[in-house]
Amino acid sequence: MEKLRGTVSELRRGKTVSYNPSTGTSTIHAAVFRLDGQLVKIVSNAPLVIAEGQELVVVGRRRAKLFTAYAHRNLTTGQEGHEGWATRLVVTILVVTGALWLGSLMGGDYAVVFGATFVALGIAMAWRSLEVVQALVMLRR
Repeated sequence: MEKLRGTVSELRRGKTVSYNPSTGTSTIHAAVFRLDGQLVKIVSNAPLVIAEGQELVVVGRRRAKLFTAYAHRNLTTGQEGHEGWATRLVVTILVVTGALWLGSLMGGDYAVVFGATFVALGIAMAWRSLEVVQALVMLRR
């Protein structure tokens, strides 16, 4: 986990809106920009309060040339945000529990494969949630 601080430049924004009749509308906000030369990506459920020339602190991971920010604070406006962790963690627990229950009803080799697949996916999703929490702690230090 790494913390970067700098001035925003070359800001590009995006938004994805999806609709599901049972769950309603879901909106994902994204921004890609340079922070003192480093290419940074932020994804959030909440609107991103970022503009050219503003001072930002981001915490996340660098993969190749792209820095993926899990948490951020706009030092110019005082606004803070993160990728989101609570919903992902709750959904992970529910899906893995449901999958293990369904696997136990199936029985045999299918249950083992089904259960192992969902447990592995659950571990990966839970790990990402914990990384976001870790980023929030680093951001607030």
